[in-house]
Amino acid sequence: MQLMQKEYLTPTYMREFRCTGAACEDTCCSLWEITIDQSTYDKYKRLPDKPLREEINNNMIRNSKNSKSYASFKMNQHTGNCSMLKGGLCSIQAKVGETYLSQTCSTYPRVLNDGDEIEVSALLSCPEIARLVLLSEDAMNFTRSHELQTPNLRINKPNSSTSKKKQCILGLRELILEILRDRQFSLQHRLIIIGVLLDNSAKLFHSGAFEQVMTFLEEFRGELITNEELRNYDIFPSDIQIQFQVLNNTLMAHLSKFLWNARYNECMNEYLKGMQRNGSSLSESLHTYRSAREEIYEPFIQHKAFILENYVINHVYQNFVSDIHAGVNLFDFFAKLAIDYSYIRLHLIGMAAHRQELNEEMVVKLIQSYTKNYKFSDKFLTAILNDIQEQGYYSLGGMSLLIK
Repeated sequence: MQLMQKEYLTPTYMREFRCTGAACEDTCCSLWEITIDQSTYDKYKRLPDKPLREEINNNMIRNSKNSKSYASFKMNQHTGNCSMLKGGLCSIQAKVGETYLSQTCSTYPRVLNDGDEIEVSALLSCPEIARLVLLSEDAMNFTRSHELQTPNLRINKPNSSTSKKKQCILGLRELILEILRDRQFSLQHRLIIIGVLLDNSAKLFHSGAFEQVMTFLEEFRGELITNEELRNYDIFPSDIQIQFQVLNNTLMAHLSKFLWNARYNECMNEYLKGMQRNGSSLSESLHTYRSAREEIYEPFIQHKAFILENYVINHVYQNFVSDIHAGVNLFDFFAKLAIDYSYIRLHLIGMAAHRQELNEEMVVKLIQSYTKNYKFSDKFLTAILNDIQEQGYYSLGGMSLLIK
């Protein structure tokens, strides 16, 4: 019996993506370990181009018997770039083509998650992907196809689970994405509604009551139409002073430990100058935060509401299923999403205060560099979440204070 080939579920922005190569503002071939899978390593050993083969061999380091990270390329000690990067271009691809790239290099910035179909997305740490995701209203529309042209891609396999659990996780994500697309509510309101959903379903889900969760999801769909409290944004708590203090103080407490990306450092310098524009006391910084949010940030975001909507939808589509399969608590997923959104807004408000404007280029640079600086490890958001728990804000009400 012939097995049917899985389809690829692909957002619009991925069909438009082309690597910008030497024109890239923040190359992926710098300051990261470039790993080489075993099959590519063996292919390099058999290269017919002797000078290239010898150059590659001289710049490879064997790591372990792990077939996915079998070796890595040395980094240039002066530039921090991969040793095979020449003039902003990969010399391997330039000389023998992309079929000789390792899985790491072929796949990035793509993310492929295997399920009933293969879900394709990409990481906003890539400047070109950040532009495509954030600046197009239809970036998060989807189509299906039977093939992808890029060779040697790494496909992430989910943790094994029962069919009922799998159906439940997909059902939760489907409803979350429905809510995120419902523009009758502001994006902040949509995020809080998702918090209500995940807060109320977490106990049932983690106890294994998947059928009860599925029943609750259908009830919740009805509540979105009929429940006046859920639909009333004003009933959720807000306090802009608490919001600013918690976000700014936790960011400053962890910044030196995690900051490494040069573009993000530029954004942080603008944020700090912006927050101190009218003085550095709490009352002065709070006044700056409030006025820049009301007078610059909110008018821009209201006009370009799809920007952060696309960011959040891409994050949920890309991460929810794999994270929950891996054992992440439902409310933890929401809390990190809420903190992530709130930090992006915090940075943009400070940058807007500094420049006295906010534009698409600033938003793309911040989100791209923020993603690259923090999102390849969960350590930053985990540290922030621990701080917020210690301060007593790890609750739906606490997340509302950060989001609103």
